[in-house]
Amino acid sequence: MEQPTNPTAITPQPAIPARKPWAVGRREWRLLPLSLALAYLLVSFFLDWHGRAGFGVTALAAGWYGALFCYRGTGGMERRSSRVLLGAVTLLALTFTIFSNQWFRWWNKWALLLLIAVQTWEMCGGARLPWYRAGMLLERMALLVCAPFVRCGAMADTVKSLNTKRGLGRWLPVLAGVGMTLPLLWVVTMVLMDADALFAVVAGDALAWLERHFGQVVLRLILAGCAMPFLFSLLYFAAHTELKPQEKRAKKERDGLPAVILLGALDLLYALFLAVQGVALFGDRAYLQRAGISFAEYARSGFFQLVGLAGVNITLILLAVWFYRMDRRLKALSTVLVGLTGVLLVSAAWRMTLYVSAYGLSFKRMLTYWGMAVLTVFLALTVGKIWRRGFSFFRAAAPVALAWWLLLNYCNVDALVSGYNAAQVEKGRLAYSAVEDLLYDRSGYDGLSVLSEQLTDPDILPWIQERAAEDCESWVSWSASAWRASK
Repeated sequence: MEQPTNPTAITPQPAIPARKPWAVGRREWRLLPLSLALAYLLVSFFLDWHGRAGFGVTALAAGWYGALFCYRGTGGMERRSSRVLLGAVTLLALTFTIFSNQWFRWWNKWALLLLIAVQTWEMCGGARLPWYRAGMLLERMALLVCAPFVRCGAMADTVKSLNTKRGLGRWLPVLAGVGMTLPLLWVVTMVLMDADALFAVVAGDALAWLERHFGQVVLRLILAGCAMPFLFSLLYFAAHTELKPQEKRAKKERDGLPAVILLGALDLLYALFLAVQGVALFGDRAYLQRAGISFAEYARSGFFQLVGLAGVNITLILLAVWFYRMDRRLKALSTVLVGLTGVLLVSAAWRMTLYVSAYGLSFKRMLTYWGMAVLTVFLALTVGKIWRRGFSFFRAAAPVALAWWLLLNYCNVDALVSGYNAAQVEKGRLAYSAVEDLLYDRSGYDGLSVLSEQLTDPDILPWIQERAAEDCESWVSWSASAWRASK
């Protein structure tokens, strides 16, 4: 006899595993006010920022590391790389408080963001690649961008643990009631003000007083509360994420014939170019006049192209070293290309010197000299990469570039430029109108002390002092340079 089947029988489904809660404790409880304070500082910075950031950037960097150290301690600072990078971050952040050149500030804010990302993950161990690998720049910036979003749930678990362990649940209904009541009261008050003129006057005075004394604080607290979960996630991620270092893969040896052909052709082309340029490079203005080329035209032409080609040549050599087996042919051609690139830089420096002698020095021209100096050092490091197996170009180049950039920031370029041009004016080699125009073209104030006694336009000094005083009105844009200029 067949057994009756039960059509209503339900096959049991596997249980859905519960979400694993985030690790929370006393440190995370402390992180709640820290992340709120950091969010309030960040919101205040952007609300008070009017296009000219000064001390505010220094305060943000200090606030970030203050919150980070208070939350996770100083673990990881025993590594020398962490300490050196933190020192570089400190020096770069202080430039916003000391100096006022807006060109530097524009570049420094991106450099500072990159340095903070590199140093934070170097200290916290949240990166796979070591700092001396070129790919670590993209990795650490990606971590800085993603980290504010991947641990947002940790804040909710922290609040729940406070409710459980500290008995704060009784305050949640109060906060919910206040949150619902305030918007409703505001709407009803607006309606009543429209309904009665006398009430409108009384309520208007009361609202104006509240807005004057508490409006900005409440607004910033609301915005800080919106940003708080993301900063909590970022700090939590930095403290609780430890990635295993990525092992360096063995390089595949390839035949270097394609690189030999490429580098050989470039060597011949550059040799021909430099042969044509040889007389002009080491000649004088008379040769240029005989060739039908004006002095200014020659000085301006081709400078940036030559500097750009120098950077391209260094990149090609490094790629050849990385992808191909470095036999004698490839080493010889690469070394020849380095030498020819050095001559190209000499030619570019000569052109810029001609231009400066005719039209004076400026911030941008000073920056180009710095760029050529760095490229010269990179060329020397490239030779080491060619002839020394296992030599890490980026490991040597990154500290050099960072040190040179900090040196450029602290050598007070504005004062150097103004001093050089003022000396050229006194010698009769430069018209003073060009020097005076620099005060309008450059947004920094450090050159004013050099040129203030020689100003011929009476409108320049009051204009600069007024602009400097405006910068000193807000803590975000304040700097020692602007403060001195406002006096």
